[in-house]
Amino acid sequence: MYHVRRARTADHSTLVECVQKWWGDSRTPEQARELSLLLPRLFLQHFAGTSLILEDETGIRAFLVGFHSADDGHRAYVHFVGVDPQLRQQGIARRLYTRFFERAAAAGRTEVSAITSPHNTGSIAFHKAMGFELDPGDHEVDGVPVHRDYDGPEQHRVVFRKKLGAPTAAVLEPFTTRAAKPEDFDALVGVVDDWWGRPASRDLTRVFVSHFFETSLIAERDGELAGFVIGFLSPSKPEEAYIHFTGVAPAWRRTGLGRHLYERFFERARADGRTLVKAITSPQNARSIAFHNAMGFTNSAPIADYDGPELDRVTFTRPL
Repeated sequence: MYHVRRARTADHSTLVECVQKWWGDSRTPEQARELSLLLPRLFLQHFAGTSLILEDETGIRAFLVGFHSADDGHRAYVHFVGVDPQLRQQGIARRLYTRFFERAAAAGRTEVSAITSPHNTGSIAFHKAMGFELDPGDHEVDGVPVHRDYDGPEQHRVVFRKKLGAPTAAVLEPFTTRAAKPEDFDALVGVVDDWWGRPASRDLTRVFVSHFFETSLIAERDGELAGFVIGFLSPSKPEEAYIHFTGVAPAWRRTGLGRHLYERFFERARADGRTLVKAITSPQNARSIAFHNAMGFTNSAPIADYDGPELDRVTFTRPL
């Protein structure tokens, strides 16, 4: 099973080895080594957070190294992409590009650019298929616009640009969904016990709404609170997102609102490169267990004293 994650600086030496190996079928060893020089360590030291790695149990199988421009706040750039020859023609590169587009759009970028050699017909065809336009150049090679001396004398390049739409925001009528605000805490804590029919507000302290409001969601109908998800992107585990507390008003249960809020949270987590979402519940909460299973989560057996003495919990995990 393939797993996509954010790159790390420690991946650099492996990526260099991959470039020299994967391009060995079309280049001499010296040419493949020269190609790997286009991926110096600085790209993984400074742009790992916007770069992507696809791996399985055998190791790294594909990668995309890209960044969000520091000087042009509207643009993102794809610098280097590689796919294990055994996985080509399986949509792997499309998957990485699509994930990069999602994250760039979520960060407010409206355009992605890239370049290739005029002789790399496979790359040209791929980028056109991905919706890139070819930037007009000052020369043509086989009908393809080329920028002469783009990267130095005789280093001609084809330049690609792709416009990005705004991040998709799914709508569930008749509800409106927005990011939470710190001042939402009083409204949330004021309804939790009533919605649950038992004391539950003790599990929702102000700290979660004060410090994780941008990754939490509020659903409203006619200005009234209808549901919410309080979640965050783990600072300590860069592959994980976590849903801490969620609720739907009794009047709006079985309308799909809970699913809608979870899917919006998944979108936000994917845009940040997260590949897992986790959550917990009590072993007695059969409704929560059934809901999470229906949302694609797998659950553990009850874990004794998970949150302290006699506070047993069931944990949930879902890949993104």
